[in-house]
Amino acid sequence: MGIRRRQALPGPWRRCTGPGVPESSGVPGRQFLHLLGREADLNRPFFGVQAHGINDGETPYDTIRETAAADVAEIRRVQPSGPYALWGYSFGARVAFEAAWQLEQAGEKVEHLLLICPGNPKVREEDGRTWGREASFGNPAYLKIPFSVFAGTVHGPAVDARLAQAHDEDGFVSYVHGLCPSLDEAVIRRITRIVGTTYEFEYTFRELAERTLEAPITLFKAQGDDHSFIDGRSGCSAAAPRVVELKGDHCSVLKEHGVAELVAAVRAAMGH
Repeated sequence: MGIRRRQALPGPWRRCTGPGVPESSGVPGRQFLHLLGREADLNRPFFGVQAHGINDGETPYDTIRETAAADVAEIRRVQPSGPYALWGYSFGARVAFEAAWQLEQAGEKVEHLLLICPGNPKVREEDGRTWGREASFGNPAYLKIPFSVFAGTVHGPAVDARLAQAHDEDGFVSYVHGLCPSLDEAVIRRITRIVGTTYEFEYTFRELAERTLEAPITLFKAQGDDHSFIDGRSGCSAAAPRVVELKGDHCSVLKEHGVAELVAAVRAAMGH
């Protein structure tokens, strides 16, 4: 299980539309967690963790360790002791991994750790080589990541052309607000800053080497995703992670038309 923070994005799901943006796109949040939890039908409580920093007055944590520690505190507030099943999607996979390790260090049992699409959507190799992990609005490789959060895609010439006009945070927020006019600009800005902070989060080799989990890990890899923090690393768990190759891409696996594949894989991983 996970845990849902006391507050969430205000109002119902908002669609973002425009040239090159699918009609079914929207801000990933409660609607996708509700869809995944409903379709999984695991006959157990299902909670979603909202990233700290989305609500007004919150500041994103500076490290994965702090982010996970806050989530663990919320989890144990609702369920003080295990066993727990933790799921993490995209950057949340790194947080779920760290949360599982912290729970085990506290003597708790994590019976399942599901890492869903832990790699970023792959972008042009030349952009990655030039900019690395710099969260800069001048970095095309980075810029597509916050855009995918709102639009549900990183591909298409219209996307490239429009993003080329977003030279700074103000320009990016204005562009996204044009696609999602019912979404408050302040919320867009806070989400964008969370993505910028977490984009540069990486485990050092020493940190990852220190983290060997007893929990069984299942890795769900989306089509077209880049390598993740756990790919090619040995010793991160007592047993080698089970890898499930999904046909859907990073954004489609949590949408109405793509979630069935993920749900079937999740149910199988959890013995249903």
